[in-house]
Amino acid sequence: MNGLQTLYEILGAPFGWIISLFYGITNNYLLSIFCLTVLVRLCLLPASISQQKGMAKQARLQPKLRRIQKKYEGDQRKIQEETQALYAREGTSAMTAGCLPTFIQLIIMLGLFQVNYHPLSMVLRIPDSIVDALKAAAKPLAEAANPSLNASRLDYQMEIHTLNVFNQIDKGAISGLTNDMVARITQFSQQFNIFGIDLSQVPDSKNFSVLWAIPITSGLIALLMSIYSLVRQRKLNPEMAKNPAMGCTMLITPIMQVWFGFLFPVSVGLYSIMSVSLSFLQMVILNHVYAPKKVLARLMVEETIYRRSKEENTKKMQKIEHEED
Repeated sequence: MNGLQTLYEILGAPFGWIISLFYGITNNYLLSIFCLTVLVRLCLLPASISQQKGMAKQARLQPKLRRIQKKYEGDQRKIQEETQALYAREGTSAMTAGCLPTFIQLIIMLGLFQVNYHPLSMVLRIPDSIVDALKAAAKPLAEAANPSLNASRLDYQMEIHTLNVFNQIDKGAISGLTNDMVARITQFSQQFNIFGIDLSQVPDSKNFSVLWAIPITSGLIALLMSIYSLVRQRKLNPEMAKNPAMGCTMLITPIMQVWFGFLFPVSVGLYSIMSVSLSFLQMVILNHVYAPKKVLARLMVEETIYRRSKEENTKKMQKIEHEED
């Protein structure tokens, strides 16, 4: 548990700082999570553009790949060697982003998991000494309200329980607690409960509740995105789309989104919904801006310019060599 908790702390530190920065600007926790989501998508934008261009390049290579497969039919080793050589000459690759987006998503969700349960210290930036004093004052109240919760879990989630019983704590007994801190904590505790739903709650996969809407919504959006992506792949790269592994890969993200939704608190699940929704929107926009026909047209122009430039340079070199002779 200590090793896992250390991992949470390492991943949570940068995201806590970012969320705290956005919270200082927006004064709204959910809006801060949305700002983080937008920031992440912007950071991943160059990779998404590169992937979109790569898909167009792969579509252009399909006739050449088919010729290689026909020429070396039955010799898988030779087909693989020639295919890799073709990709190397064309400056592209058969590899796509694969599970990388899901891996990045998991890292962010683990970081937000830590931030979710430590809002006083990581979002509001209340001094540690005051946070410790508040938790000590809240612990008897939290134990009485949650008798079935084991001690280690109660300790880890104590900042959340402190928010829940904050109105019952004797503020005057907490040394260093200012009126400004009290106002900020009170406001934050109100934002941590939306439509009667505590953002620290985790959907229970064994007992149906309204919280199931979080993982199901996230999974459905991811499924729609996967279907959209698969349909486009079939248009651009029919051969690759026939690969059974492609269909399995497309199902990984929706399944992982649902699984994550039942593992993490509601606030992290809402981040997941925001993230997959923005990712889907980004995919649709990039497919329009970097449509295969447009990308291929640019590539043809660039290749023509490069070929003519190379020919001119060759002629100039030959002319210089001729004059020297």
